[in-house]
This record gives sequence, structure tokens and C-alpha cells, in this order.
Amino acid sequence: MISNNVTGSEKPVRINRLVSVILNGVPLNRLAAQNGNDVYGMANALMAGTSDTVKRNILSHERPMLEHSLRKEIRRRTNINHTL
Repeated sequence: MISNNVTGSEKPVRINRLVSVILNGVPLNRLAAQNGNDVYGMANALMAGTSDTVKRNILSHERPMLEHSLRKEIRRRTNINHTL
């Protein structure tokens, strides 16, 4: 039987891919300066600026997990930049 359901182990991979696509080529230092280093503001700005093609590929139930993962990755990348 063929199923179109996404299994639990595939969800993080899909979310990680979407986060990578959204963050691809984004100058985080400039984004941080524009948003006062507010991770929530940075994530909101990125989600608002995401292309319609990517937005159509985000399933409605994935959005909260995607936003959380995006904030987490922004924190990780900005912390790496501060330590270098």
C-alpha cells in the first residue's frame, strides 16, 4: 500500500531543507542589524520575504515547526559569527 503521509523521521529533513532554502545567501549580520538582533524579528522578516514558490511548498501544519527551526538556526549561525 502506498501512502503519501510523511513519517516522523522525514519531517525534520524536510524542515531542515526548507530552513536551508530560506537562509541561503542571507547576510545574517545585516539582517540582525536591521532587526536589532531580535531573532523573532529576523525570522518574521525572512518568512515575509520568502518566495511564493517556497511558501506554497510549506504545509500548514509544518509552519510552526519551520518557524521554530528557523529561529534556532538563526541563533546558531549568529552565535558562530560572534565567536569568530
